[in-house]
Amino acid sequence: MSEHASETHTEAAEAMSAHDIQRRWQNYWAENDTFRAGGADDDRPRKYILGMFPYPSGDLHMGHAINYLYPDIVARYWRHRGHNVLNPIGWDSFGLPAENAAIKRGADPREWTYKNIDQHKAGFRGYGMSYDWSRVLHTSDPEYYRWNQWLFLRLHERGLAYRKKSAVNWCPNDQTVLANEQVVDGRCERCGAEVVKKKLTQWYFKITDYADRLLDDLDRLEGHWPHKVLQMQRNWIGRSTGADVDFRIEGREEPVTVFSTRPDTLHGATFFVVAPDSDLAAELASGSSPEVRMRFQDYLDTVQKQTEIERQSTDRPKTGVFLERYAINPVNGERLPIWAADYVLADYGHGAVMAVPAHDQRDLDFALAFDLPVKIVVDTTVEGGANAGGDLAELDPVLTRTALVGSGRMTGSGSSTGSTRMPRSRRPSSG
Repeated sequence: MSEHASETHTEAAEAMSAHDIQRRWQNYWAENDTFRAGGADDDRPRKYILGMFPYPSGDLHMGHAINYLYPDIVARYWRHRGHNVLNPIGWDSFGLPAENAAIKRGADPREWTYKNIDQHKAGFRGYGMSYDWSRVLHTSDPEYYRWNQWLFLRLHERGLAYRKKSAVNWCPNDQTVLANEQVVDGRCERCGAEVVKKKLTQWYFKITDYADRLLDDLDRLEGHWPHKVLQMQRNWIGRSTGADVDFRIEGREEPVTVFSTRPDTLHGATFFVVAPDSDLAAELASGSSPEVRMRFQDYLDTVQKQTEIERQSTDRPKTGVFLERYAINPVNGERLPIWAADYVLADYGHGAVMAVPAHDQRDLDFALAFDLPVKIVVDTTVEGGANAGGDLAELDPVLTRTALVGSGRMTGSGSSTGSTRMPRSRRPSSG
C-alpha cells in the first residue's frame, strides 16, 4: 500500500471512529436519560439553566448551534460541580414566524409547526445538547397557553391591561409587526421588504405603575448581580420626574398637556414641538394651509421609515416642519410656534414638549438649526449652581452651542425670579 493510500485509510478510520463515538454516547444519553434533573429526594444543590426557546419555522442552522451552545456549557459546568441541574427546552411555536413559514409553503400551520419541532429535536440531539427531555414545552399547546390567558385575565381585571393605538413596524409582505431589532436598514430581516410605520390598536400592560418599585428594589440585588447588568436595568427602566403643564392652542378648544422634567424653565420656552406621528400633529396640520399639509405629509412619510433609536440619536441633524399654529405659554402669555419634529416620540409622556433651548441640548440643536429664539431663565453660575463661578455671558448657549443644564437660580421668570426651588415633581402618566 502506498504512503498516500495509507494516510487516506487512516484518516477515514479516524473519521469513522469519531462518528461511532458520537453515536455511542448519544444513544447512551437517550437510553439512560442522563440529563434528567433529580427529584425531590435529590439533596444536591440545584441549578436552573434556561435558554431562549427557538422558533420552529425551519431547519436548525449555525445560528442555533452558536446560541444554544452557551447555556449548554453552563449546564454541563454545574453538573460537573456536583449540582442537580434542570436544563429544559421548548419551542416558541405560537407565533407569526411559524405561521408565515407554513403559509409560504401552503402547509397546515399545526402540521408544519410540530413537524419542525420534531426536526429541531433531532438536530439538538445531534448537537449533543444536555437537555432534560422529560421537560419540553410548546407554546402552541393549550396546556401551556392557558396560563398566558389566565395571567392576562388577572391583569385585565385589575386594570393593568388596556388598549390604545400606537405606531408599529409593519412588514407589508409578511403582514406582521416587527420588533425594532428585526428591522435592518429599514427592511424586514426575514424577507427584505421595506418596513413602514402603521398605527394599530394594541394591548398594553401598565408596567409603569411598578417602575419606581422595580427601580428602587434593584438596590437589593447589589452584590448578587453584576454591576453592569444592574446599570443596564436602571437605564432601561429609567426615571423621569417633573410636572404636567397645560398649554392652550390657538383655534383649539381643549388644552394640550405636556410633561416637563424642568418646570423651573417654563419662562424659557420659545417654541412647542409635537411628535409628527401623533394624532395631535395630524390634527394641527389639518387646520393649516395646503402647503403646510403637503410638507407635513412628506415629512411624516420620511419619519415613519425611521426607528425610535434613529430618531433619538443625538448626532443626527435636527429636522422638522412648522405647522403655522401657535401655543400659548401659560405663565407669560407668549405665542410659541408649533413644530412637528422627529426627536419627540408619540408614546413618551403626551407626545408634545415645551421647547426650552437654553436649558435642553436637543431643543438647543433644533433652535440653532431653524434660527429660533434662545432665552436663559436659569443662572447656573451662582454658588451651588451647575456652572458655579463661571461667566454667564461666556456660557451663552447660542455662542457655545451647549445648553445650560443643571441647577441654578431662576432669572427672567416673573415672580419666581431668584428662586432655586423647583415645583413638586412626579412621573409622567402612561398612555
